[in-house]
Amino acid sequence: MDFSVIPQFVSGGVTVGAVYGLIGAGFSLVFKASKVVNFAQGEFVVLGGLTAYSLMALFGSGSLSTATAIGATFALIVGLAALLFLVLRQARQGSSDFTFVMVTLAVAIAMRGGAGLLWGTEYKTFKLFPRGSVNLLGAVMTYGALITLAVTFFVSIGLWIVLYRTRMGKALRACADNPAAAQTVGIDPKRMVLYAYMGSGLLGALGGVLLTPTLMMSYDNGVILALKGFTAAVAGGLANPFGAIAGGVVIGIIEGLGVGMLSSDLQNAYAFIALLVVLAVRPQGLFGGRAEQAR
Repeated sequence: MDFSVIPQFVSGGVTVGAVYGLIGAGFSLVFKASKVVNFAQGEFVVLGGLTAYSLMALFGSGSLSTATAIGATFALIVGLAALLFLVLRQARQGSSDFTFVMVTLAVAIAMRGGAGLLWGTEYKTFKLFPRGSVNLLGAVMTYGALITLAVTFFVSIGLWIVLYRTRMGKALRACADNPAAAQTVGIDPKRMVLYAYMGSGLLGALGGVLLTPTLMMSYDNGVILALKGFTAAVAGGLANPFGAIAGGVVIGIIEGLGVGMLSSDLQNAYAFIALLVVLAVRPQGLFGGRAEQAR
């Protein structure tokens, strides 16, 4: 075994894991606000990547056109997430949380079918990152990987600022802790849940935009992306978006090392094996119960 290649496997795992973390943070936001798991999160990622692909082809090349296409993609997916919340809120009236989760699965299947009709079964990609690479700690990292890590880092900072330094974030956390008490001081819990869905849609779209240029995107990728993102969220602490991002990076590293040093046939199994180990050692997740310490 050539151990000199380990940094390369780790760097690749960190990059993919960062995207898993963004997806997991979307799960965590919705769960934190509503205590319900939204299994349509993976479809936000797929639709984000495929929508960006179509809009970039429509608007043409150029930095301004690319920025416009990405901005329009974010707006469309955030709007779709808001629409999903309205549909699910209507479906939830008089229903249990389990019924609500099943509705999210049904919506995810419908979204996947629609994506297949619109974009077909071929994998799509587009050029976003500049070509080139740098040698970092013994690993060759492309500019795309570095940009992905930088974006994830700044998104984490922005998310912390929104949740802990803005009135909206404090209201959302108040609703998560005690919706009835929050309502008595003029906070609308339904509106906060709507904002959480919109935030999860934005994170999902961002993950799709970052992932598609590197690994390409297909209409049916939503299932495995949702499972990886949910695994990251559970590993990091389901109600902790920052733990979800860290959990995604940890799972990505384990997946990268497993693929490089053991076998690529088990690529999708490594994440779940890692999750079982984490839950056996720390059932609440790596960072479960520490969300409030981020203040």
